[in-house]
Parts: sequence; C-alpha cells; structure tokens
Amino acid sequence: MIAMKKMMTNGLTSMLFILFLLLFIQFFLGMYINLFVVIPVMSTFMMMGYGPYGGFPIVMAHMFIGILIGLLSIGILFISAGTGERKILMSALGLFFSVLLAGIDGLFFLFDGQNNINSYLMSTGFIFAMLFAILLLVFIMQPNFLRTGNTNFD
Repeated sequence: MIAMKKMMTNGLTSMLFILFLLLFIQFFLGMYINLFVVIPVMSTFMMMGYGPYGGFPIVMAHMFIGILIGLLSIGILFISAGTGERKILMSALGLFFSVLLAGIDGLFFLFDGQNNINSYLMSTGFIFAMLFAILLLVFIMQPNFLRTGNTNFD
C-alpha cells in the first residue's frame, strides 16, 4: 500500500510540473491576447468571423492549452482521490474548480463581447489555480513535515 501511495505522489509531482509549465505559457499567451489582439465581434454563423484576423492562431493556441490544463487538472483530481490524503484531495479540488472558473470565463470573454468582468474572473481563476497547485506540491513533497508538525529542518 505504501508503494502505491509513493507511485501516486510521484505521478502527481510530474503532472504538477507539467501543469506549471502550461500555466506559465498560458499566462504569457493570455497577456499577449489581452494587450495586442483585437477580437472581432462574433458573427451569427458560428465562428466564421474569426478566421480573417491576425490573432486567430494565438487565441486558438491559448484555448488549446486551456483545454490541456483542464484535462490535466481532472487527472490530478482523480489521482489525488486515490492517495487517501484529505489535504491533497482538497487542494486538487480547489485546483480543478479554479481552472474551471478560468476556462468558463475565458469562453464568456471570447463569445460575450470581451467584458472586463470575464477577464477579471479568468485571471482570478488563474491566480487561484497557481495557489492551489503550489499548495498541492507542498503537501506532496513534504507530507511528513506537515503531518507531524516537525520543525527540524536538518
């Protein structure tokens, strides 16, 4: 049983490092889109009006990485449930809901006229996702320190 938990936490650590890399890329793409890309008003026929403008590939890359982050957060949530640690599971739930908040508000931002509230909520979801991912990494990397309250740093 101990070997299975160790294997799960090793997988979680790898998944979290991939998540941090994708969140880093996602942040810079999002800032570029926010500052330099003018998104046209949605046409009535699906996404036909989005093709001709210059920022389309960057917006699509941003959306694709967002989908990868969402899928990765679901995987982290499932593996966290298998560890049996309440702190790890609660942090993974917070991570998942933060990513969900950022993703839904990103779609609303794109399809609902680029409202500032959607941009604000998207960035808030991103910040909370980073916070919960760091917290999850701390819980995974130092489980004995947090469980026993040991303050010996040697």
